Amino acid sequence: MALRDRLRPSPAAVAAIAVFLLALGARLFWVALVDSPFDNIFSDMGGYINRAQQAAYGKGDPYPVFVTLYPPGAHLVYAAEMKLVGFSHHAPMLLLNCCWGAVVAPCATLLALRVDRRLEVAVPVGLFVGLWYPLLAFSAFFSSEQPYAGALALSAWLLVRQVESGKSAVALGIASSIAYLVRPQIVMTLAALTLVGVFLLLRPSLGRVVPALRRMRAPTLRLGTLVLAGSILTATVIFGAVRYHRLCGRWGLISDNSTMTRLWADTNYGKVRSTQGFFFESPPKVEIGERRELVVDGYVGDPAVLERARRNEVHYMSARERVFRWVGNVRLLFVDNSLWPDSMHQGDGWRARWYAASQGVLLVVLCPLALLGIVRSFLRPAVARVVCTAHVLTMLVVAAFFFAEQRYRVPYDVFLVLLALEGTTWIGTWVPRRRPS
Repeated sequence: MALRDRLRPSPAAVAAIAVFLLALGARLFWVALVDSPFDNIFSDMGGYINRAQQAAYGKGDPYPVFVTLYPPGAHLVYAAEMKLVGFSHHAPMLLLNCCWGAVVAPCATLLALRVDRRLEVAVPVGLFVGLWYPLLAFSAFFSSEQPYAGALALSAWLLVRQVESGKSAVALGIASSIAYLVRPQIVMTLAALTLVGVFLLLRPSLGRVVPALRRMRAPTLRLGTLVLAGSILTATVIFGAVRYHRLCGRWGLISDNSTMTRLWADTNYGKVRSTQGFFFESPPKVEIGERRELVVDGYVGDPAVLERARRNEVHYMSARERVFRWVGNVRLLFVDNSLWPDSMHQGDGWRARWYAASQGVLLVVLCPLALLGIVRSFLRPAVARVVCTAHVLTMLVVAAFFFAEQRYRVPYDVFLVLLALEGTTWIGTWVPRRRPS
């Protein structure tokens, strides 16, 4: 009887599984009857699939230049799916692929339980995230958004679990490593959180540390298991750097992508054309009217050439102009551009209306409440809300200095939802409770 009780899943686990299955079902419905990624292999999606087929089968022409230009995570995820079930087997391939987006919903449920202890609150939050249009729509594309969203949400949940209980160190390291390989900015979040943790642990008086950890719901913090998770991520960072050096002969972090995005962020260049025939154009830059073209002699992502062009522009900009550009870049996460590539399929029917409704909810409800949640996390830090805040602040910083568009925000929407829940519960504490007479 005791063993049976230990093996019986908790109500939270049952709820998380149910939310995952509902979110997965919604995505399978989407790719089967609304929009399939197999019908959308073009532009970025075509590049990911070409590189994935080269990695999985050794065939296809991925253009080696693009192997250096992009981080390897997304195409390695798709290559792993191809090796498991075969790219030509559409149904199992889509099932695996939809799991990345669906896993965000149960992570939202479990994290919401750290904000509000009631399942009747956490489950609707998970369902809301599972049916959130911007995230659901990316089920239709072999792009980086879905795998990054799934790995990022898993990393956040496992980090909270690790700090609270010392469990899941290996899983945390793996999830964080996958997220890093897809989009390396997660290391900024984890580095910031590490600094916060070191600050707490190195406080002069141990008597201050223990109560602080208890208030943050981390009474059993285990440094050894955190170091294990960090070691896995460190090994992944080293792998990315060695791979990059092997491909291009230069030492760097993981790819040349950041140099081009910094060019977008700091200047009015919106296009880069290579004498080798390659051409890059940023959709949001086109939408805001910045279509200036840079011609590169040779490799389209040459970091020295792109950085020199960026510095030449920045040299003549005032501090005020640079700040205005950074603010404008952050705005692109939310407004001033469309949700590419889904915007190409919305038309003027129900998809366009659903997207418009999600935009209204985001701007009018989620963002103001999430701002309150961020303030709350500084005033009364707890592990879950500190982790969510760190991810959102990373998103904003990366947007300011490395450019942005709406699709870059989508994997972080789950944290905006959770911080909005925190803001709502905080507002609830302001309402006076009347006792029955």
